[in-house]
Amino acid sequence: MRQSVMGFRLLVGGFFTAAILLGFGQRAVDSAEPKPVAAAETDSKPPLLRNSDPLSPAEEQKTFRLAPGLTIELVAAEPDVVDPVAMTFDEQGQIYVAEMRGYPNGGVATGNETGGRIRRLTDRDGDGKFETAVTFLEGLRFPTSVMVYRKGLLIANAPEILYAEDTTGDGKADVVKVLYTGFALNNIQQLINSFQWGMDNWVHINAGFAGGTIRSPEKPDMPPVTLSGRGARFKPDQPGSLEPTSGGGQYGLTCDPYSRWFTATNSQHLRQIILPDEYLRKNPYLSVPTTTWDIPEHGASCKVFRISPFEKWRVERTTRRAGGPDAKRFVSTELVPGGYVTSGCSPLVYNADQFPETYRGTVLICDPANNLITRDTLRPNGAAYIASRADANAEFLASTDNWFRPTWLTLAPDGSVFVLDFYREVIETPLSLPEDIKQRLILHSRERGRIWRIRSQSAPSTLTVNLANQSLEQWVANLDSPNYWWRIQSQRLLVQQADRKVIPALEAAAKSAKSGPGRVHALWTLQGLQALTAATLIPAFGDVEAGVREHALRLGESLLTGESAAEIRKAMLTAAKDADARVRFQAALSLGQIQSPEVANALATILRKDGDDRWTTTAILASAGNVAPELLQSLIADAEFVRSPNAAGVITRLSAMNGATQNEANLAKVLSSLTSVKTTGWEMPVLEGLGQGLQNTKRPLNTLWTNPPATLTKAVSQALPFFERAAERAGNAKLSVSDRIQSIRLLAFGPYPIAGKRLAEMLSPQQPSEIQLASLRALAVQESPEVASAILSAWPAMGPTLRREAGEVLFAKLDRMQALLTAIERKQILPAQLEAARIAQLRSHANGQIRARSEKLLAGLGQTDRAKVVDAYRDALTMASDPLRGKAVFAKNCSVCHRLENVGVQVGPDLVAAIRGKPKDYLLVAILDPSREVDPRYVNYQAVTENGRLLSGMLAAETTTSITLRRAEGQEDTILRSQLDEITATPKSLMPEELEKQFTKQELADLLAYLQSATGG
Repeated sequence: MRQSVMGFRLLVGGFFTAAILLGFGQRAVDSAEPKPVAAAETDSKPPLLRNSDPLSPAEEQKTFRLAPGLTIELVAAEPDVVDPVAMTFDEQGQIYVAEMRGYPNGGVATGNETGGRIRRLTDRDGDGKFETAVTFLEGLRFPTSVMVYRKGLLIANAPEILYAEDTTGDGKADVVKVLYTGFALNNIQQLINSFQWGMDNWVHINAGFAGGTIRSPEKPDMPPVTLSGRGARFKPDQPGSLEPTSGGGQYGLTCDPYSRWFTATNSQHLRQIILPDEYLRKNPYLSVPTTTWDIPEHGASCKVFRISPFEKWRVERTTRRAGGPDAKRFVSTELVPGGYVTSGCSPLVYNADQFPETYRGTVLICDPANNLITRDTLRPNGAAYIASRADANAEFLASTDNWFRPTWLTLAPDGSVFVLDFYREVIETPLSLPEDIKQRLILHSRERGRIWRIRSQSAPSTLTVNLANQSLEQWVANLDSPNYWWRIQSQRLLVQQADRKVIPALEAAAKSAKSGPGRVHALWTLQGLQALTAATLIPAFGDVEAGVREHALRLGESLLTGESAAEIRKAMLTAAKDADARVRFQAALSLGQIQSPEVANALATILRKDGDDRWTTTAILASAGNVAPELLQSLIADAEFVRSPNAAGVITRLSAMNGATQNEANLAKVLSSLTSVKTTGWEMPVLEGLGQGLQNTKRPLNTLWTNPPATLTKAVSQALPFFERAAERAGNAKLSVSDRIQSIRLLAFGPYPIAGKRLAEMLSPQQPSEIQLASLRALAVQESPEVASAILSAWPAMGPTLRREAGEVLFAKLDRMQALLTAIERKQILPAQLEAARIAQLRSHANGQIRARSEKLLAGLGQTDRAKVVDAYRDALTMASDPLRGKAVFAKNCSVCHRLENVGVQVGPDLVAAIRGKPKDYLLVAILDPSREVDPRYVNYQAVTENGRLLSGMLAAETTTSITLRRAEGQEDTILRSQLDEITATPKSLMPEELEKQFTKQELADLLAYLQSATGG
């Protein structure tokens, strides 16, 4: 399998430009950051847009509004700390701070920046103020994370992970080595960050969405690890140990007391990482579209209650809109310059006991663009959580100072919370700003930064830490501390120290620690010392705390061999009946590690209980790789289950797994069930699932019917009547459209002599458009050479939507492209009816015959000079325009990929966030020359499957087992990695070129007016 998902370099921008840097500000890329303006220069330049001058720390402190019962005080400030973005405590209570002084650097992390550094701050007199500062390491690029490890630090300095140590004792690192390299640099908001020592004794990291292709200089023979869309974990003492984890975050990583992980993006302020990558990759036959979920019930980009004045540039932009002719069209909230989450980062679960009890387990999240920290509460919801606002009409912490930019939260050893304050006047970068306004802002470092400490009013202001001087026995006792910092750091030290004298004490703590987390930490510490035994673990399966039982399952996986394997296996199988939903979820994941026929019954037990929980269902399927036929037969024989609302989806996915294995014995078992199992209502999901599982292989299901292997001959003959009935139902106009579409979906996988004629008939313009579209998609899966003629015959009567989908079908196979070119030669199809991107695809095709024919037939087409087109349409910028007419233009031409004011399908990003504030000339270029600058997240990809099928679309989701491509109208194709031959990014935006052919200059002027008015431009 050949993949090159990240093998490209692209500029960020275009119609889809939408990015915040590090999660700190409005999404954008800075291509021309203003330099400091000297006093002598200001006479000839527009005046700067300034809200206020910087405040002293004492003055800033007075601007804070904090939740009742808490107080905030200064820990350190410039010049001791500048531009802080991450910090950590060591065993002596010293602070190490990563300073990202070169931000924003044009929105990327490339170049020769060396201004980053790590500062060590010490409180020598114990008064709570860290007054002594030294530079531990300098000359760094953009350091974004620090974590204490052994006698030194792990440092994120993309593209590298470093280990740095001070061996001389002078406070400065003199040994620096590269552990890993290859992390992405193309977007400064996507840099590796948030190192965390996990309860599982791995270092967990957030790799952003771009990720990178990672290698180990310490172990050159390590296979490269691609992390696109995922995080990672590694063991620093084991070179080459880095492996992917589930991701989906931008800046920040935190966990609850039982190690359930959370992250954030700029607008998605709290996301739970629910499905662990290490379980999913054990089943390459299960497609998993997503592993991470937005859990706040108040949604993404939610309202926040800022108390700071809106920045002058925001006010000026909004004033232009409010003073315009269309101001009455806006509701009052749309005439406000902000107040919604646009820079969510650094979530922190409060896992200590200094704050009042109501704070325990709540999550704090920074939003520096709004000068505040918000807070959510968590409540269980099956395998996941639901988050709710914790404070009504107020925030945990807010400031009236626009310079207050909270970027990182750290739980301190005493249970207080330390806040890193980037302290800059402007956090945004230029492409998030109107062209004329950005020239009046200063975006570079202002050489300031603060660290604040939030503590209970009743807690002392001093902070004493003596972890380094404690005994091994005291470290064991710390595992039961109510403060997570003491628990996790003591576990780390015990594992690093590797002194086996503590094993008896740990075994005692695993059974008798007062808290559930304390018992779990003791168990994982034993596991880290390779000293965990079944005798110690078995009691945890019956623990009163569900979280302990949950971790007993995870830990039991390592004891499934040896003398006590049978006892561990029995305990794990019994957990399928546990009273707690999250224990059953973990059981569903862990049971996949057991090689036993009993697993099928245990998974079925969980499924009957939790079939309505999407995450538990996926966990069950991930573990069913070795028992898929048995589990399927158990379910379809259960009449009560078959009647349940979620049965069809489960049976389809499970059947797809069986099909994807391409195992003839599995296929025979499934197909023989069509007549041997007496329950009804499951036959179509089984056949559709088998078809989905096989459709991208070298032997799709629809080819199996004509020349089946001897082992499948009988089973195949028993299946054909189902397709005959589906063909009849598909053509029955008396049935509902949804029922007919269900039958059409099945025909995609049936024998072409039965399915093909009916599907071709369904392309008639007399059929409902939904029927025509479903038939096209069914024909796309068929392998018969007659598919092309069926589509080309119907082409003249097709509208734009159908032609777009028909193009996808025709370009999926070489024989179909040849048939298309023949139709063009015969003038049955006009070249002008093809999109410019399709013409370019034909003319540059890898197949020499197609390329030669296309050059001859399509000479001069699809090669318009986009810059000249833009210039030709500049009149639209000054023409009188009507946003209401523009809304109709949007609905007709743009809504297949964009959604605005509840019209359309959101294939690309949220347009409000992407283009708010952009001037008309920017939008003109973005519409008429969409590939001039393309955000990598919205570039068009082309994927080739095992059987030579070509699919295209933006990379909407990527997990360890599958990728999902999304194209116009929200249509998606999910492809198993095991069936993927190649995937490459094109230099083109998913947005098509030559849109000028779809509207007049007047219509374009109206569209521009509508886009500005609807997005707050």
